[in-house]
Amino acid sequence: MFVTFVEDTPASKHIAWTNMAIIILNMVIALKTINLPGFQEALGHYGFIPVRGLSLGLFTGPFIHSSWAQLLTNMTFLYMFGKGVEQRLGKLNYLMVYGAIALTSELVHWYFNAHSPLPLVGASRVVTGLGVIYLLMYPWGKMKWVFNFFGAPIMEIPSRTLWVMVLWAGVQATIAFMPWARLAFLIHFLSSFGLSLFTLIPTAGTAWHAHLGAVLAGVGLHFLMPQKKGKA
Repeated sequence: MFVTFVEDTPASKHIAWTNMAIIILNMVIALKTINLPGFQEALGHYGFIPVRGLSLGLFTGPFIHSSWAQLLTNMTFLYMFGKGVEQRLGKLNYLMVYGAIALTSELVHWYFNAHSPLPLVGASRVVTGLGVIYLLMYPWGKMKWVFNFFGAPIMEIPSRTLWVMVLWAGVQATIAFMPWARLAFLIHFLSSFGLSLFTLIPTAGTAWHAHLGAVLAGVGLHFLMPQKKGKA
């Protein structure tokens, strides 16, 4: 059973090509890294590690993920939030906003965790910033929760932007406070069947300071960037 979200507006029928390209890039990188030989070393090399200071990871960290669960969750919400934001900002401005949120979130994380040796990876903080912009653009926008089984729709539930954003916050909180160490046996058991959705490799996790930076960046960019007129 899977849950996806779609905008219930005429504009939602248009393809946001820049956002789609970013999603495809994330998926290709995941296919080339997750659970393959040298994966832990790749996280350390391409993730942003504060104790190292300015490094390559500052730019590559948002595009490498620690698990399939992290990737699928982030890409589901990125597809929804990013699509609506790109349609209002335009392709180039959307790309600039995406990069600005990523960089701001990492700098704020670095400020509060300057001596951390754990890699900050994944697009969740960028999704948070885009979600804030989307919420400010369409605070009561019409949406649908689509329940499907491997692509086959089962039922749809009408919703609003605010409730989807609340769900996103809930997902991040769950990931942050889940007792992963106690679930290690289950993760190893599932991995033995090829169901390697999660990982026990140490990373910065949810990284609340990075998400705080993303929220602030989202609010600021919403008011700074020129927008096309649109309804939701």
